[in-house]
Amino acid sequence: MKTRIPAALFVLVILASCASVATGKEKKEPEPPVPIGWVHLPAGTASFSVIGPSRRKVTHELPRGLELPVYKSEEKHGTTLAQVKALNFKTGTMETGWVQVKPSDIQPVSAYPLDSDLLKTLGAPYLDDFTAGHTNIVRYLVRQPHGSPALLCYLLTAPLSLAKLVIFTSQQGKLLPGGMLNFVVGEMQPGITSLEVRDLVGDGSDCVISKEPFREQAETYGANIVIRQIADGDFSTLWKAPTEYHNLSEYSPKMQILQPPEKNIGAPGTVTKGEVTYRAQGSGQEPVWKGKVDFFVLGREKPLDTVNIEKACAWDGMKFEPLKK
Repeated sequence: MKTRIPAALFVLVILASCASVATGKEKKEPEPPVPIGWVHLPAGTASFSVIGPSRRKVTHELPRGLELPVYKSEEKHGTTLAQVKALNFKTGTMETGWVQVKPSDIQPVSAYPLDSDLLKTLGAPYLDDFTAGHTNIVRYLVRQPHGSPALLCYLLTAPLSLAKLVIFTSQQGKLLPGGMLNFVVGEMQPGITSLEVRDLVGDGSDCVISKEPFREQAETYGANIVIRQIADGDFSTLWKAPTEYHNLSEYSPKMQILQPPEKNIGAPGTVTKGEVTYRAQGSGQEPVWKGKVDFFVLGREKPLDTVNIEKACAWDGMKFEPLKK
């Protein structure tokens, strides 16, 4: 037997729903929590503990140089734990977890502007409520060659395919935006996939090291490691090299291996894969690229030939030696 809803009652329910929307009583998203302080991780950490999808505790690494918002602190067995939020570059989402700190490491919340205050200084489109509410911000402290450290922020607004690196420097007692870099965000090109701060030059300033995917054609794509320095509130590129470079959109009519071997990186009909490490050199560190270039011909799945490469790129006082000349 079916239960019939009286027509008059049905009309009342509809009217009540409409009245609720009209008077602005619809359910609103909860306001984001406000941090109680900040903590700087100049060396990063390997013990960022979060609750994974299976409700099990998972430990992640956090990159060097992060300045994280702190929401709680607890003492356990003589150890101070801080609850923080950090961006997962693989998923583009913020994760809440715990890191071990010293009580003196936690700075007061007044030390830096809140995310909402930083967004206001950037103007459109971040003044829009939807954009501001869906923008994840990750912060880094970066020492400059001169002056106080800069606050470097990576802003990711995934729903609108927006990504931006912004330098904030102190001007007349306020943190205001300076140099900016925009990045392409999409299903095939996710902005920046890693970002860290290292002292490479040895002059007391920091370098910003990012991994940035690129796509030129359907079969021409990869990712670059880019080393930049911040000076006078702007970016200066010191080095750039691919860790992955697929160039199979075209093929050379005749396979030719060039010398020195790093000249083959990115050549038509090749796939390059490598990694970058850093080794001490003088008072600083220099990037070392190690990898291989596979040569392909049209219609053949396996490489016809392979060249192995290892090259250290020395500091010349202004920039690091290019991987390819």
